Amino acid sequence: MTPTFARQPLPEERRTLEEWIKNPPSRDHYIRARIVLLSAEGLSAPDIARRIGRHESRVRMWIRQFNRFGIEGLYSGKPLSGRAEPISKSLGDERHESSRRSSDSPQRKSSGT
Repeated sequence: MTPTFARQPLPEERRTLEEWIKNPPSRDHYIRARIVLLSAEGLSAPDIARRIGRHESRVRMWIRQFNRFGIEGLYSGKPLSGRAEPISKSLGDERHESSRRSSDSPQRKSSGT
């Protein structure tokens, strides 16, 4: 797998990231700022993941978000792709099967006593 590193933040971006470290709007913002700044210093995603206690895939995701969208990419809890994720065929099949099972279930008969 190709190593993923954050690009060097622009001066304004660096100020924002450092502000998020000092006075974080939320814990998520603090973590995301640390990820980007540590990566920009040359730490690898696995090293950052160990240091901050997050999964390596999440670290890589936030680095990619920053590289692609800048600070804006760090605000959302979901990746900004510009396109909605499609519902998988298997999920659609599971929903269909679930609704079919509920309509096939026998009705309870009251005893009338």
